[in-house]
Amino acid sequence: MSEKKWVVYLVRCSDNSLYCGISNAYKSRLIEHNSGKGAKYTRSRRPVDLVGISSEMTKSEALKLEHRIKKYPADKKISELKRKENEMTIEKDLQAMRKEFKALEKKMEKLIAAVEKSEKSRAGQKITAKSVKVKPTKKAPAKKAPAKKKTTKMTATDQVLKILKGRKRGVNVATLMKKTGFDIKKIQNILHRTYKMGKIKRVGKGSYVGA
Repeated sequence: MSEKKWVVYLVRCSDNSLYCGISNAYKSRLIEHNSGKGAKYTRSRRPVDLVGISSEMTKSEALKLEHRIKKYPADKKISELKRKENEMTIEKDLQAMRKEFKALEKKMEKLIAAVEKSEKSRAGQKITAKSVKVKPTKKAPAKKAPAKKKTTKMTATDQVLKILKGRKRGVNVATLMKKTGFDIKKIQNILHRTYKMGKIKRVGKGSYVGA
């Protein structure tokens, strides 16, 4: 059995009072409460109805939350249980995002390694005289090489701003990493800096557009 299988639950008794408990099989526990085999408090206050339940957690976490909820007055017990549930949901979302970013970083590292290996392989191939047929050609009059145009190299910040410019729906971090080839830390630094400068704005959770 997984360690995180415990929940904190609230039931409303027949006298309108609330009872708080923990269980790793709350459905069976509710049946026990209503059959008189549950807690001593609920035996004389049947039937009971479930009014709130937390997300799954460890037994230690469940005991701590139960202890805290029992200290609250009846009108605040349910709201405290829901608040804790929301906190745990947010934490789960953040953990999922961290895993997604790590997976993206690993994919990028593999892609970069594959490209570098391919380039080294090409550079190592020697072109022999037998593999190339040289045809005699007439010498053409030498032409003056056109003057090279001076080009300014785009900075990392310019590249990110160029992608965000003109977008209405917004671009997330993962898409920026894919389009620029930058790692997550570099992208986050650029977004933080340009957001403070007012060059970009948020349009959703983790999504940005040009200001």
